[in-house]
Order: sequence, then C-alpha cells, then structure tokens
Amino acid sequence: MQSSATSRRGGWWGIAFVVTLFVSGAMVTLPTARQTGRAIAAFYAAHTGVILVQQVLGVVTLAFFLAFALALGARRRRWLLVGTVLVAISELVTNIVPVVLALTNPEPDGAHAWTVIEDLADEALFISIASPMRHCLFPSRSFLSRRQLTRLGGSAWLDCWLPPFRSCALC
Repeated sequence: MQSSATSRRGGWWGIAFVVTLFVSGAMVTLPTARQTGRAIAAFYAAHTGVILVQQVLGVVTLAFFLAFALALGARRRRWLLVGTVLVAISELVTNIVPVVLALTNPEPDGAHAWTVIEDLADEALFISIASPMRHCLFPSRSFLSRRQLTRLGGSAWLDCWLPPFRSCALC
C-alpha cells in the first residue's frame, strides 16, 4: 500500500504532465506533409524560436509523464512499463524532427521529406497512446476477440500489434 504522500506526489506529476502538454500543444501547430515543401520551409524559418521552445517543453512534458507512470507502478506492471516506453520513444522522435527542421533550414524538398517523417512519428505516438487506452476502457485478463473489437469499432491488428498494459490505475 502506498502512503498518501507518495500518492499525492504521483497525482502532482500527472497534473504537471497535463498542464505542460496543454501549454506545449497550444504554442504552435506544426505543418503536415499535406502542405508544400516551400510552405513548410517558410513556416520553420519564420517560427524557429517558438518551435524550439515547444520541443524543449515537450521533453519536460515527457519527464513528467515518466514520473507519473512510475508513480502508477510502471516498475511493477510490465505492460504499463512497455506502454510507457513506447510512448516515450514515439514522443522523442516527434520532438527530434521539428528541431532538425528548425535548426537546419532545409530546402523545400528536404523540409517536405522531414515532415513526412514527422507525420509518421505522430501516427506512431497516437497508436502507442490509443492501444493502452483500449486496455483502460476494456480491462480483462485476455485480449478481446477480433469479432468483439470489430463490434466496438477497434482494430484487431492494433490489439495484436501493440499489446500494452492490462489495466490502468486511472480507470
């Protein structure tokens, strides 16, 4: 059983995570690969400072997330640890690509190529977050069947591809 001080500290890590996530998300919306390379390069050239601050704040947010996951018992719960590591790796990639774009000022074709990588990293991050949430919403000792996932609107490949933690302390 955790002491109430440990439990409160874990709660504060969670609050810090949510607040910094909100602030960094509200700072600037990065361009996607749907835009032209010229527009992407111009955006990064015009907003280098705020993009760099946003990415540093993203790393701070990740530190709060890791502290929160550890407070929830990631060391004792293997799937929570696996899900946390996958989210952390995906988040770091989504932070590195904008920093590279902001610091190198690539040509339009290069900016577009890096933005495609950024979009793929974002998708990996969303998948690594969404799959653990399925286990929070539908905790069980075994995976849902393909038929149950289809009925619930989920995808069986996601459930098989990324089996995260079995239950969530927040649920």
